[in-house]
Amino acid sequence: MGKSIRELWIVGTMAAALLAPHQGAAAPRMISVAAGPDVFREKLAAGHRFIVDARSGNALGGEPIILAATRSGALDAAVLTGGVVSAVVPELSVFDIPFLFRDEAHAKAVMQGPIGAQIAAKFADKGLVLLALGKQGFRHLTNSKRPIRTPADIKGLTIRVIPNETYKMAFQALGANVIPMDFPLVYGALKDGRLDGEENPLTTISTSRFFEVQKYLTMSGHFFAPVAFVANRAMFEQLEPADQEALIAAAKAGAEATWQAQVEDTKLQELRTAGMEVVDKIDRQAFVDAVKPLDPEFEKRFGKELIAAIRSTR
Repeated sequence: MGKSIRELWIVGTMAAALLAPHQGAAAPRMISVAAGPDVFREKLAAGHRFIVDARSGNALGGEPIILAATRSGALDAAVLTGGVVSAVVPELSVFDIPFLFRDEAHAKAVMQGPIGAQIAAKFADKGLVLLALGKQGFRHLTNSKRPIRTPADIKGLTIRVIPNETYKMAFQALGANVIPMDFPLVYGALKDGRLDGEENPLTTISTSRFFEVQKYLTMSGHFFAPVAFVANRAMFEQLEPADQEALIAAAKAGAEATWQAQVEDTKLQELRTAGMEVVDKIDRQAFVDAVKPLDPEFEKRFGKELIAAIRSTR
């Protein structure tokens, strides 16, 4: 049986106001949310099962810290970059294989289909429940030194990646000097020259104002990044079934909002206006060929059949 009132700490990137319980309703569970899309918090509050509060993900530290706190139960849930979560649930990193997805529709079909369910089952023994997978989007490359059109242009550049082995391997194969680094440190390292470049979705590049410290943007689309809505497993299992369903439904609604958001064109124009030089045509095949020697390692880690199934999904 679940407790009559439960306080859930859900962490992501945005803040929300405290919502009072509906008069006459059963005592709601308090759920503190600082999670990606507004609709996630709105859906949680709508059924009057939860009181919604918020914590800022930035105030709590980098995503690895937030993930560790969610696993331990210090936080109850989080909305995190899939590439960060895969450090704990390595099976999720199959989605990090470079140039794996043809487009967003392909990624969504995989993540919301049987393969996504197969990956979700791997979260349980890590102390987590995967509530839903959303879209952070294709990741692109920025740097302060030169336009990048081929892998040869990357050689020798010091590039930041998230702390993720697949990301590191890919950029090493492309010839970069790779530095894994938590996100809150990146702007300063770009500004003072410790880093030449970084890679992120366009929204992150724009909202983080990397255009202030980066001159060149290459529309490489080298990785497709999911966003994982996760909960602490022990907390989740103590909820009443109806509250579990409400939490999952809210996460799925939040995830769907990320899939429906079409912001790349707007963000790209913002970055052009801010003065970035955009390289929108690359030698894609040269990039694919440069990371192809990693295929045996990926097949060993994830299984040749699984990778083939992802690539063939329509």
